[in-house]
Amino acid sequence: MPISNRRQVLVAGAALLALPRLAQAQMRNVVDTLAGDPRFNRFLEIIGRGGATDQFRGAGPMTLFAPTDAAFNGASAAMLQDLLAQGTGGSGGGTLSGASPDIVRLRSLIGYHVIPGIALTPEQMTGDRQMKTVAGGVLRIASQGGTIAVTNPAPERQSSTFGVGGLNVLPPAAVDGAPIIATNGIIYPVTQILLP
Repeated sequence: MPISNRRQVLVAGAALLALPRLAQAQMRNVVDTLAGDPRFNRFLEIIGRGGATDQFRGAGPMTLFAPTDAAFNGASAAMLQDLLAQGTGGSGGGTLSGASPDIVRLRSLIGYHVIPGIALTPEQMTGDRQMKTVAGGVLRIASQGGTIAVTNPAPERQSSTFGVGGLNVLPPAAVDGAPIIATNGIIYPVTQILLP
């Protein structure tokens, strides 16, 4: 067997050996895929605190615009603290201070990052379109020159607004990296938190 054919056989054999690992990696649902990627620790914490973990383990398809940890670092600390520690009191306690998160507002925030019923490929996000989210609000997805931007098109008129006092008027979040495929959807890393 000529050397070039042996190389092709070896390369093909190595690719076949890698298939089970690739299939295993792709056999995770959205929340388990997020948990396996260190860029999404803060968003995963928000999902857990909001009691929405099962939503991301359930049937899809869905498109998730997941803010990276860097997006949380650039967000309003006061707004995040308000969401995560809304109430104070007695024996409750989602935080060290004994405060509990505002579950309704957290779920609204989480749901505003999810488009249900479809796993949008980058090719399907060309042009300028608006899509309804799990939270009931609308996201604007605009693609131009290979950049995909996601924003709240009308923050003052969103039905799912959860009262962030005008903080939801933000520049578009950019999709920051390749889409991540999960068994029940597709995940796009984004550069900022999307506020309904």
